Amino acid sequence: MIELISDKLLEWTKKKDILKILKSEGVTMDERTFRKMVEIHNQSYFEHKTDKYLAHSSRGYKLTSNKDEIIASAKDYRTRAFNQLVKASKTLKAMGENDNIRLEVKNGEFIVAQF
Repeated sequence: MIELISDKLLEWTKKKDILKILKSEGVTMDERTFRKMVEIHNQSYFEHKTDKYLAHSSRGYKLTSNKDEIIASAKDYRTRAFNQLVKASKTLKAMGENDNIRLEVKNGEFIVAQF
């Protein structure tokens, strides 16, 4: 699906504008479906089936093979994941649950272990 509008994603483009572009091409989707489409496309990148990653930032989305843009996008995912884990843990602790999180770093990657 990304291939349909790949020429319009060479610059940073906001999600609402991407959804408008898709609609003008006859494809209507909601934001959740769009995010799933991003995941599917990036899975192809992970499997080396494409050299373009659909990066995200506060500026929107961009189809890129630029290493710095891809790394920045990946680091943002990591930060969001960590923040979500902390919020979940605080919520469960507020309810009296014992929900400790232990983070380990192996080969430069966070490994989350709950106990």
